Amino acid sequence: MILKKMRIILFFLIFALSYLHAYDPAHLKLKNTKPTELDGMELENKIGNSIPLTLKFTAETGEDITLSKFFNQGKPIVLSMVYYRCPTLCNYHLNGIAKVFKNLEWNLGEKYEFITVSIDPSETPDLAEKKRNAYMEDYVSNGKFRLPSGMSFLVGKEGEIKQLADSLGFKYKYNPGIQQWIHPAVAYVLTPEGKIARVFNGISFDERDLKLSLVEATNGKIGTMMDRVALFCFQFDPNKNKYTIYAYNMMRIGGGFTVLFIAGYLFTFWRKNKKIDDLNLTGEK
Repeated sequence: MILKKMRIILFFLIFALSYLHAYDPAHLKLKNTKPTELDGMELENKIGNSIPLTLKFTAETGEDITLSKFFNQGKPIVLSMVYYRCPTLCNYHLNGIAKVFKNLEWNLGEKYEFITVSIDPSETPDLAEKKRNAYMEDYVSNGKFRLPSGMSFLVGKEGEIKQLADSLGFKYKYNPGIQQWIHPAVAYVLTPEGKIARVFNGISFDERDLKLSLVEATNGKIGTMMDRVALFCFQFDPNKNKYTIYAYNMMRIGGGFTVLFIAGYLFTFWRKNKKIDDLNLTGEK
């Protein structure tokens, strides 16, 4: 009986040792290298840079317009560079942004606008119109009194596309092997004057972060007092790609409340003692 138990224990011991050896990190040879297609695709930090508003593009309606048409109207702009025939990343990115827009209580066209610019100079306004109509239909269908405005899908020539991308710090290139454009997923928040205020990397982001970035881009000219207070308490962290609590300003607020509390306490203490002194003087008379 004892011998049988020892054999069972020995079997499980050998099994456990072989399992540990099989998953020993020293025996694993994993390649953690960046694909060569992504070489040179790193974003440049162009916060505060102005985009060239004189650049000409073609809207989804077929109308030739300059970027200045969208600016200097007091509204911030959310801008993304994609291409409309993209089979994967661009769709995920546009879907993610559309979801953020639907979750945000502010209406497109009223508080802010959204512009996409195709990086593929061969794409046409007809294709842009189909893409725009699909996303606009989805936006206005969520039952929150949405307006069918504030969303523009542009196409353009290679020179203008490159100038806009360079001003944004946006990198892209064509891969003939797979017949696709290689590029990151980025959304830019621009001021009403055309300056880069915030950059959101990735497929999507939180509607609270978009709202704070829009308030920041207009220096508090849109939004409520509470939005401006929230912006005072939060600061954008590019490493986390979101707004996080700004400890220094929170300490300033806490310090302000502390000063007010102490001042109120001292004032109450002074008034109480003054009344006592006045009563004592009256009694002496």
